[in-house]
Amino acid sequence: MEIQPLKSREFGIACSTMTNWITCAIVGATFLSLVDTLGSAHTFWLYAVLNAFFIVLTVAFVPETKNVSLEQIEKNLMSGKKLRDIGC
Repeated sequence: MEIQPLKSREFGIACSTMTNWITCAIVGATFLSLVDTLGSAHTFWLYAVLNAFFIVLTVAFVPETKNVSLEQIEKNLMSGKKLRDIGC
């Protein structure tokens, strides 16, 4: 479910898409160099550790919005609730 308010949804989706493209470019640009330097196994372990770290960050900082309407999320955002609490 999208958590961006309707007024700024385009900007939020653009930021998400840009972040995805940039991270894919970083992985694509570094993969072969890392395989040459570290070897295949260590390169995949490095990416696995980074993914685990980012999963922890996601769990810690991305709010749960299950069963919360977009209108309620927008209302919570506009009322000044902390981002962690917008799904409550």
